Amino acid sequence: MIGFVAWVLRTVVAEAERLYYDPATVRGELKALEEQLAAGLIDEEEFDRREDALLDRLAETRRRTGGQERTA
Repeated sequence: MIGFVAWVLRTVVAEAERLYYDPATVRGELKALEEQLAAGLIDEEEFDRREDALLDRLAETRRRTGGQERTA
């Protein structure tokens, strides 16, 4: 039973990481962020901070895949 629970947890974590680092997801978040800036919902400083975090995720995706981006 404990082995099954561990397997489920590993599977859930792996899927969460796959979605978190998915280039299409990150690009969608970047687009939404740009729309928030254009609509005046966030200021330039908040945009820059969040954009940096998203670009770091894209860089991590490239590192994990050896530069081979996959799209969903």
